Amino acid sequence: MKNMKKLIIYISFSLMAVVLFSGCKKSDFSENYYNPEKAVTADVPSLYAGLFKNETILPRYWNLYTFQVPVLGTYTQIAGYTNGSGVYEQPNNYTGDRWNDFYKNVMARYREIEKHYNALTSADDKEGYKLFLETAQVFVYDQATQIVDMWGDIPFSTAGGLNAEGKIILPGYDNGESLYNTALTELKRISDYLATVTPNNFYLSQLKSTDYVNSGDLLKWRKYTNSVLLRLAMRISYKDEAKAKSIVQGLLANPTQYPLAEDVLDKITIQPNSPTSSLAPADQKEIWNGFDVIPYPGAKMVNEIMVPTNDPRLPVYFTTNKNGVYNGVANTLTEAQVAEGATNFIFSRWDSTTFTYNHLLPGILVTPAEVNLLKAEAFERWGGGSAKDAYEKGIRLSIAFWYGINNISDRVEDKVEPPTEAAIMAYLAKPLVAYGTDNLNKIATQKWINFTIMQAQIAWSEIRRTKLPVLSFPNDPTSVAAPNPPTRLLYPSAERTLNTANYNAVKDKDNTTTKLFWDVR
Repeated sequence: MKNMKKLIIYISFSLMAVVLFSGCKKSDFSENYYNPEKAVTADVPSLYAGLFKNETILPRYWNLYTFQVPVLGTYTQIAGYTNGSGVYEQPNNYTGDRWNDFYKNVMARYREIEKHYNALTSADDKEGYKLFLETAQVFVYDQATQIVDMWGDIPFSTAGGLNAEGKIILPGYDNGESLYNTALTELKRISDYLATVTPNNFYLSQLKSTDYVNSGDLLKWRKYTNSVLLRLAMRISYKDEAKAKSIVQGLLANPTQYPLAEDVLDKITIQPNSPTSSLAPADQKEIWNGFDVIPYPGAKMVNEIMVPTNDPRLPVYFTTNKNGVYNGVANTLTEAQVAEGATNFIFSRWDSTTFTYNHLLPGILVTPAEVNLLKAEAFERWGGGSAKDAYEKGIRLSIAFWYGINNISDRVEDKVEPPTEAAIMAYLAKPLVAYGTDNLNKIATQKWINFTIMQAQIAWSEIRRTKLPVLSFPNDPTSVAAPNPPTRLLYPSAERTLNTANYNAVKDKDNTTTKLFWDVR
């Protein structure tokens, strides 16, 4: 189970300082928090390195087993699940862990970077380490908007704040739409900063040694920044189409100023460099165990879309069943039927080389496939480029990305050869895939397939935003609380008990049917 020592030592800044409850010593805090890379003292680079070692991004047992696979996998139908009692109800302890992980692993660490940066007295250090602060903010806004996408209004601008006496401020909730607007403004500002900054080699070398995302490559940071900006602008595009269109067309019309992560080498990931890297799981079965709660994919994706089109990604996504065919779990099956099917090995499982036994499986932030499919949607809706070309490029890059993940795996015996050009062309010509009709549905479907379970949180947002692909969820008559999938997650119970006054300002929104501000279709 989760390392309980770290759970009580870290600070969950959305609530209160853990020291108020655990009485931990400053030395404990320093060992577990200030020095993620075992540095002797806290400084901006060491804190920066620790920001990216995040269990909700890197594939880890706890997040996969309790949240990513069973909760988001169900709401997106990427994972197979049983049509049983309470199937759509949220496991509040586990969704609360996902909330707390953001505040203790992203917000708290960023606030420490910010604090140390603000304490610098040298003008050279201020200028040199500004690069760390600005790129850290890209990551923070990426993660914070994902929390908005799951909960709505969240503590942010005052989360982790201290008053004049050094006491923790219980944070108020930022309006989700306002936080999105701030993120869009700040990401554009940071993008412009990164396009012009010429860092001193002393600071750049430190960035390269502590940057687990882009290894100090400023062009890749620009691409990451602009790609998140594109994603967020498209996310609001049905709520505020004029604003979204202006941002997106500004990006796409000026690729030199605003490069995107849109080519095969542009993937933005947190990548272990060896099976024994600190970014790789220490337990050889950790990822396998994380998937084991629901080791099967959903039937909609497998049986209705990927198998009929002979999707080239099938052999790197899933195993075949005992009959040598790919078969997902239909969400109309009873618990007894799923149990019988599992016993008789009639369901596919997630591929072990690509996923469950791959100790080099990265944490995925942005894939070039997603970027091109977002471009395809923008071109389809607003013009300005070839939607067909962007769509087909997105599919090709998805295939390349996932075969690349399969082929870097340390599980060498089951690697799969990439498909031929003829196989890809045949796939692109299939009626369910070929561009020309029902285009927005096809774009959304390809995004959904590309995200896999590893980015189910993005998939859930896209499904709610576009209502595509169309997913059918049987009603659960046994549940009063959640007879249907929710439109948002419920706030953790600790917010009601420990941050009561601020929670009361948003409690009327705290139900499973309140829609996110961008969810207007």
